[in-house]
Amino acid sequence: IHCWGPMEGRRHDITMLRESKLADYMADHHDVFNGYIIYGDPAYGIQTFLVSGFKGARVSANEKKFNKMMSSVRESVEWKFGDLKTQFAFVDYKKSLKIRLSPVGKYVLVSMFLLNCHCCYYGGNQISKYFGLDPPSLDEYLTP
Repeated sequence: IHCWGPMEGRRHDITMLRESKLADYMADHHDVFNGYIIYGDPAYGIQTFLVSGFKGARVSANEKKFNKMMSSVRESVEWKFGDLKTQFAFVDYKKSLKIRLSPVGKYVLVSMFLLNCHCCYYGGNQISKYFGLDPPSLDEYLTP
């Protein structure tokens, strides 16, 4: 599992992607990620494990269709953050947590881990259903 952050202040998504070294991590673990990709913002461009939508004024009908599908997939990522804020309201750092005054990154990491456990224990969530994937059992998830 690759977790990274937080990053103080406002940053462009591509800067955060670069700083996180996620692409390097995926390349180093290509045996795990082979056949999988991350859907990203058009600003990311196309990388080995990352696909983004088409941009520009001259986008074909098929490219527009692809962008629409990509947009709905990217929206599903936001569902996890919605779950996080619902289940662990204290993690809504804009309201209560401050970087350098609270261990924000640790709170988010532990909260996401517990949400993953919840998903495994209850046999899925909105995101797994959207992608038609069954999560591992809780035992499988917790076994190294």
